[in-house]
This record gives sequence, C-alpha cells and structure tokens, in this order.
Amino acid sequence: ARSPVFAQMTTRPRVEPRTPWDCAICLATPEEEVHQCHRGHYYCAGCLAGLPQRRCPLCRVALPEDPIRSLAAEQAIAALPSRCDHCALELTFGQRRSHERSCPQRPAVCEAADDGCGWRGIHADLEAHEAGCRHALCRRVLRGAEARWATERDALRSHIERVEAANRAVEARLRRLEERRVSEEEAQRSRTRALSERVRRLEQQATAAAARPRPGRQLPQLAEIASIKRRIEDELAMYMNMQRGAPANMLLASMAQPAPPDAPEGAA
Repeated sequence: ARSPVFAQMTTRPRVEPRTPWDCAICLATPEEEVHQCHRGHYYCAGCLAGLPQRRCPLCRVALPEDPIRSLAAEQAIAALPSRCDHCALELTFGQRRSHERSCPQRPAVCEAADDGCGWRGIHADLEAHEAGCRHALCRRVLRGAEARWATERDALRSHIERVEAANRAVEARLRRLEERRVSEEEAQRSRTRALSERVRRLEQQATAAAARPRPGRQLPQLAEIASIKRRIEDELAMYMNMQRGAPANMLLASMAQPAPPDAPEGAA
C-alpha cells in the first residue's frame, strides 16, 4: 500500500513554475525550511517530517536523524519572482507570504460567523460590513460585557480571599480568648477552693475556741471569718453572673477591692 504522503504528492496545486528546489514529495516549491538528503534532493520540512521511513523517496538513501537544512536553497527560493494570489502584485517569493498576511484583497469572514452571519468577502470590506452587522454588534456588546464580568469576578475573588483571611484571624483570636477564659475559670475555681479550705479551718478553730471561752480573744477571729465568708459569697455570686453573661470586669473590680472587716461586737 502506498503511503498517504506519496498519495498526496500530485494533489498540491502548483502556483509557480517548476524550480530546481521543488520538494520531491509534494512537487511544489517549499514555502518554509528546505531540507535535503546527502545526494542533494530537496524537501519541505513538513513533508519530510511526515515520511513513514527515514529514507529519501527518490534515491532511497538513509536520512540522518538531524535534518540537513539547505540555507542556499532557501535563499534562492526567496529571490524567485512571484505574485500575490489575491491582488496579483508582482513581488519575490520571500516577500509573498508576509504580503499575503496583510493584503487588503485577502479573503475574510465576519467576526460573528459562528453566531450566524454568512458574509464572506475581502478584508478591505470587512470593517464596513461589521459596522452594520447585527451579529457583529451583539458580539462586540457581549465581548465588552464579558470583560466587565471578568474584572468584577476577579475583584470579587480578591474580596472573598481577604474576607476568608480575616475570618481565619478572628477564629484564631476566638480560640485564644476561649483558652484564656478556660484558664481564668480554672484559676477562679482554685482560689475559691483555697478560700473555702481557709474558712473551714478557721471555723474549726473558732469552734474549738468557743469550747474554751476566753473573753476578748475570739472576737478578731470571728470578725475575720465573717469577712472571709462575705468575700467568698461575693466572688461566687460574681462568678455565677459571669457564667450567665455578666461583664468580667465586675468580678475583677470586686476582687481588687476587699471588703473592710467588721468591727468586733461590743467595740466602743
């Protein structure tokens, strides 16, 4: 079976007369890099890359892995006389490709061809057509709207990223405050236990002293016991208020100002 490359050898249309540098595969004058075999047969770079076997199709000599580029053939081809396929302007073969990319007579279609506009013409008439084409007008309006949407989407994404970063910072601060609250509650419970233990011991001492009545000596201890009891009751009340949502600074203010001891009974 013949290779697809060889099946297309005579199907490429010729727009130039035969030259000594024609491609041995497509039989046309190369319009890109020119490669050759060791015996001087020329090929288009694209045609040579599509060969199923790395052999020259004319002399069957093996082709090297690194193609042999013929700069002399490329320069000679670039100097050949030619003409534009669209406006028939006389120029060289090397100038033709760059000219045809900007030729005002080159074929053109409306930018809204995918949206249903079937206009086809030359590039010189394209601007006038698109100025009055409703499909092109809709395409331009949609393109502007898409650009605005893209800008707003990017701005919204940036805003969301900033909000998420702020939320993460707030969550971290809340975690630290919760840890501090738990620590303060544990310290408050420790102080309450210590005061309760002190009151218990003082009550035991007061009970023991009451069993041995000595006028004038137990009154200071009883006054201190009463003062400590009131402090404990106040701290427990404020602690319960704090648990129900009362401001914590009330507790701190009450602890910073100890209650004055009561005057002993019978004191003048």
